[in-house]
Amino acid sequence: MAEQLLENKLIRGCIVTGLVWFFFRFLFPLAAPFLLAFVLITLFYPLLQRVQRRIPMKKKFLAVGIILPFLLMVSAVLWAIFALGAGQLQGLPDFCEKMEKQAEVFFHQCCCQLDGRFGWEGEKIETYVIEQMTVVMENVQVQVVPRLLSSSYSCFKGIIAVIGFLAITCMAAFLLEKDYTKTVEWIKKEKSYQFLWMVFEGVLSYIITFFKAQGVILLIIAVLCCVTLSIVGVEGAIFLGLLAGFLDVLPFVGTGIVLVPLSIWQLINGEYVRMTVCLVLYGVCVLTREFLEPRLIGNKMGISPVYILLAIYAGVKLFGVGGIVKGPLALIVILEILKKKEEPKEIV
Repeated sequence: MAEQLLENKLIRGCIVTGLVWFFFRFLFPLAAPFLLAFVLITLFYPLLQRVQRRIPMKKKFLAVGIILPFLLMVSAVLWAIFALGAGQLQGLPDFCEKMEKQAEVFFHQCCCQLDGRFGWEGEKIETYVIEQMTVVMENVQVQVVPRLLSSSYSCFKGIIAVIGFLAITCMAAFLLEKDYTKTVEWIKKEKSYQFLWMVFEGVLSYIITFFKAQGVILLIIAVLCCVTLSIVGVEGAIFLGLLAGFLDVLPFVGTGIVLVPLSIWQLINGEYVRMTVCLVLYGVCVLTREFLEPRLIGNKMGISPVYILLAIYAGVKLFGVGGIVKGPLALIVILEILKKKEEPKEIV
């Protein structure tokens, strides 16, 4: 009996996973602006009702008046980060040359220490290390840097696509608001759609909980990194601090993607105080997340960070860069469908 139940759960999980993959692979790109519009209307509808009581205006105009500034604010934040990143990329060739020179000096000093204290052939070691490092830096300058600097056309296309996406989302919100109440009531009454509505509510609850918690943690860690790196005089402190804050959303790796290489770079430059500050800051960021996450999320999510990391990895493999968002979202949908299937509830 237990084996049969396990097999049923396994088969059900495989079927649900396949259907969710099909949706996110082929249908999600087409439905994304309309789904986002429906989610935004659902989130802001209570606010629209309160505002309408004070301002005698149709909800559809209020919806655009509230949702459009929200989307523009999010776009402005992303654009600011992109602009900071583009500014950093402009100085990447000079940074590579500077890094190569500093690394040569650092390895020369290390090899002299090896030659003097241990009797090793420091000169040969230095020559070999510098040759390999030169090859790596040349490959970076010849292949990676030009690709990054010549990607302006792709960035322009991406900006146009984002503008079009936001425009369609606003128009969809404008149209959906008119019949939102009737649509929701109809979905709740139709038994064939009740399950979908329960899954939608569960997924939306997950998303709200996650983004509220991550937004607070991201803001605290980004401010902490920006202020600390600026105080010790790290070049590009604001951009690196914001980047560390955003990358901290990734499980386990988080701010270490920025702060650990930054500490190594400070070591190569002989800035031992800055190196220590970067490492201590990394530890503080990890402890901050460990302290805040249980208090902001608690047991509301119920998803292990290991599964989130696996979902991000699988999402990137299956959907490309967009899989960073699609992967965890697909995982939430799968878990919510399986949970609601096992514990069906009637909608009142």
